[in-house]
Amino acid sequence: MTTIHDTLPSFIDRSQTETVLYRVAVSALTWRADAEPGYSIEDEQRWCLAPLQGVDPGLPIRVLVVDTILDPSRHRTQLVQALVALSDG
Repeated sequence: MTTIHDTLPSFIDRSQTETVLYRVAVSALTWRADAEPGYSIEDEQRWCLAPLQGVDPGLPIRVLVVDTILDPSRHRTQLVQALVALSDG
């Protein structure tokens, strides 16, 4: 018997998930809005999601990446769950 998980392709693999999470963690630990002129949270978000290599993670994950950088304690669990849902688990 096949399940819906068996019939849907995985969008990202585990190594991509781990790399995104690592980058979000680094960003959360080092983020300072006043660090450099021209430096933005959008730049940080793009860097964090770059390992997905062209896979569009969708707006909810993009928002969760930024939210997790700005408030890791509050949003990290949701981000992990959303990334795992995109991966092969």
